[in-house]
Amino acid sequence: MTTISQIRVSSHCNDLGGKIWNPAIRWTQKYAVFVEIVDSNGQVGLGECWCFDTAPDALMAFLRTEVIPHFVGIAVEDAFDVAQQQIVRATLTARHGMLMSALSGIDIAIWDLKAQSSDVPLWQAIDPNAAGEFQLYGSGGLYGQQKTLQDLQAEMRSMADAGFQVLKMKVGALPIEDDVQRVMAALAALPEPYKLIVDGVYKYSADQALRLFDALPRDRIEAFQSPVAAHDYAGMTTLVKNGVPLMATEAEYRDELHQKLVEEVMVPFLQTAPVAVGGISRVQELQRLIANSETRLTLEVSSTSVALIAACHLAAASKDIAHVERHYVHQVFFEQLNFVSSSGSPGQFSLPKISGLGCFLPKDQVTVHFETTH
Repeated sequence: MTTISQIRVSSHCNDLGGKIWNPAIRWTQKYAVFVEIVDSNGQVGLGECWCFDTAPDALMAFLRTEVIPHFVGIAVEDAFDVAQQQIVRATLTARHGMLMSALSGIDIAIWDLKAQSSDVPLWQAIDPNAAGEFQLYGSGGLYGQQKTLQDLQAEMRSMADAGFQVLKMKVGALPIEDDVQRVMAALAALPEPYKLIVDGVYKYSADQALRLFDALPRDRIEAFQSPVAAHDYAGMTTLVKNGVPLMATEAEYRDELHQKLVEEVMVPFLQTAPVAVGGISRVQELQRLIANSETRLTLEVSSTSVALIAACHLAAASKDIAHVERHYVHQVFFEQLNFVSSSGSPGQFSLPKISGLGCFLPKDQVTVHFETTH
């Protein structure tokens, strides 16, 4: 029986200098937190946790004292059940959000170990019959110091030239008329079939969001991400009924909210981050939720290659997942993406048959915070 013999937690800090921003955050430093699980055979599974805090200290402490002690020494095959026990326990601890971030890293690492043990790529461990292909969209279009419309157009063109047929940009930090001008400029820089996802980062009322959307060519907008507050179900319902291809939400993890978005609001796109929702296992639960509905999943990634490659494996294993975000701002360790290859069609990519997740942590670029050994 293979057991978990050691868990190591480390982090990386990406210095973005405060020169770019979205409607909610000016990016200065962004941390990523990683979990490495070593099994009794010496294999190492790698995962990443969601971390949007000013510093990773709170998540580190939570992992060290509240989460990892429950996993070290157990059988690898029991890890999924232990994770579920921790979710149930959170009803008393009231640490649901941080717990799901922590469990995301552990879950992805366990899936990595599972795939390595079978000597198959992670996407095949998820579904042996999958084709291994998926769609990526290019994500950028943030606000920046002295960034002109021409700069925005050049950015969008560069992503299109890299093979992305769907691209994302931010709106919501300027008056609606100015953001409409930005979106129209971006569209003018792209070939006619190419589409945009516009991300409002929860900054609009439903009326404002509809006003912006109605000023845009509908056939060129793939989705309108997070236009209103995450709890504004009535506003989202209004937008969907008016034909807005709504994408919600991003880092949400609550089952009841996801269920409401799919069954009552009937969002066209349910967006989730595998490193925030609870990992690969929880994304699979969302796939079951959207079965026989009008909703499609789309995967958010805004950190490192570990999170991106995990999301790519998920999408490569399922036709239920519309696309995966490939960021052009948050690009830590992206030199590891060389094995993600184009499938020939714009935006379509594939993964090779490399055992497990297929990526690693550059040891000279991370800080190890602690190791817990059985």
